[in-house]
Amino acid sequence: MKFKNAFGICVIFLAFSHPSVGQEEADSLSLDVPLNLPKIGAPYIADRIADWSLECVRGEDGFEICEMTQLLLNKQQQPMSEISILRLTNDNGIVAGANIIVPLETLLTIPLTISFDDENVKQYPYSFCNAIGCIVSIGLNANEVNILKKGTQAYISVVHISQPNTPITFGISLKGFTAAFEKTTTVRR
Repeated sequence: MKFKNAFGICVIFLAFSHPSVGQEEADSLSLDVPLNLPKIGAPYIADRIADWSLECVRGEDGFEICEMTQLLLNKQQQPMSEISILRLTNDNGIVAGANIIVPLETLLTIPLTISFDDENVKQYPYSFCNAIGCIVSIGLNANEVNILKKGTQAYISVVHISQPNTPITFGISLKGFTAAFEKTTTVRR
């Protein structure tokens, strides 16, 4: 038995030391190629899931925080808003946080309205405005997240200062919502 094992090892050794076999093996080896890791603190798109993007930021420790985002368009297909959602530890019934950015010149005295479906419509006050737009920061409970997971479309309504009696409504596509939501990072509030 010792002779057969030694013979087998010699055959394997000779096969790999043969010039043609060795060259084929060398041609298939991976070379040292630098990884294209994102810069620390710089946001990047890690994945696209239907109508959602998974946007991540890498920390110094290598840990990434990922949120789902979507650019929202009006009926003329012009960008109107952006929404980003991040899972939260279930604190007081809030399971997710969302930031919604709407254009400057939005009438801030009339709250932003979200229609989760025909029966669940809620209003939210604006938190602040900066150079990119006005932001609404909201908490979503488990029921609202479940409605979004089951739906196909939700709607946001805002009012422009030039037309205070005419709300502007645009949709949030829920295609890919569940899969994107599951890939977001859960953070503590």
